[in-house]
Amino acid sequence: MAILKEKVGLTREDLRKLRAMRPGLSLDLQVMAASGIKRIKTEFIGMDGTRSLIIKFPDEARWGSLRDAIYADSMLVVRYIHEEDAGEVVAFKVKTNVILSKPANYIFTSFPLSLQCHALRSEQRAQAHVFVTVVETQTDVMLFDGMIVDLSLSGCRVSVDRKLVKQKLELKQHITLAVKNPDGKISELIGVVMNQKVDETRFYFGVKFEASEKVVEGLLHQLMIA
Repeated sequence: MAILKEKVGLTREDLRKLRAMRPGLSLDLQVMAASGIKRIKTEFIGMDGTRSLIIKFPDEARWGSLRDAIYADSMLVVRYIHEEDAGEVVAFKVKTNVILSKPANYIFTSFPLSLQCHALRSEQRAQAHVFVTVVETQTDVMLFDGMIVDLSLSGCRVSVDRKLVKQKLELKQHITLAVKNPDGKISELIGVVMNQKVDETRFYFGVKFEASEKVVEGLLHQLMIA
């Protein structure tokens, strides 16, 4: 499984990315089985400081028997999508320490010694804290208030308090983002919902703008982000 280049040592940024992992986060596990390399899906459960990661044992009804691939001292390559800045795939190697069957099937692994990251987007997103009202474009119904947490010429990511979300957004749904400019005027950007996820307290969704980059750039300047 010489997939990841060996680079020992976690940076402060690496630790930030690991600590951003939330229970329920989808993980891609790469394991070495008797039949060869297998890629399977499971989910993140939690971590014990910087001592151990806890991962749900993959569903063998779906993926087949994995006892010849996941056992004490076996190596795992873990990948997940970190949705910040440019959006990236984060990958690391860990060793299986213990497998528990009670209270549930959990894998306790070593803590990563290094991360490898691969950007998903071609452009960086600027960090932003811009209050926004989200409106359903077709009906002009106000859905909820939120905050744009990162922004680029082609799209943005919006964070909303979970308690405010009464109606779940649909993928490819058209929404309008209403932003109050420093001069008090309201600017509107129409976009399409591309992805969404939730954690314990927040609801996040990514939006692809339909306006031209020139229009978006003008808004960035008005908000003094660009």
